[in-house]
Amino acid sequence: MSESMITLNDQIVQLVFGLANLKVKVLPFVDYSLPVLDVLFAILIHYSYRSALGVSHQRIGWYQGLLATLVMATGGGCTVSVLRGEPIGILKSNEFWGIHCATYFAMFSNPYAYQVIDFLFSVPAVEHLFKLSDSILRALAMIQVGIEGVNSNPALGSDKIVAKILCGTLAGCGGGLWIDYYM
Repeated sequence: MSESMITLNDQIVQLVFGLANLKVKVLPFVDYSLPVLDVLFAILIHYSYRSALGVSHQRIGWYQGLLATLVMATGGGCTVSVLRGEPIGILKSNEFWGIHCATYFAMFSNPYAYQVIDFLFSVPAVEHLFKLSDSILRALAMIQVGIEGVNSNPALGSDKIVAKILCGTLAGCGGGLWIDYYM
């Protein structure tokens, strides 16, 4: 066996990181690309929230709904940042705000946008695609925000195993914990 052979694990890692970095041009005449997984994740979060509300979505104020979906999307990473004494990640990304605010606006201001997404989610392959994007982003958050974040924090260091487990767990599921706490 040669040392230059790429293992299945290496191929999967390359595929996952390739998907995580995949961007698509928004418009042909504008030199700007959006991250595909982030857009799919935003659609999933806002669709899930709207579906959970049902017909009572009309009684929820715009800011209350937007705040709830932002907590669902970023609660884990923000909680970890606060625990470690770092600035929260969503303050570092204008792209995040653009994607999530536009998706929220489309989902709640236009009944047809919700109906189209609802129809797409009735196709099992499409629903699995959205769940896959969510899973990839959660796994990356657990590794990058949780484990690597603890390693790179000078106050913690690479020998803090419990901090890695706690921060990784919170980064992967913290938004759900916050939503469950307030329900």
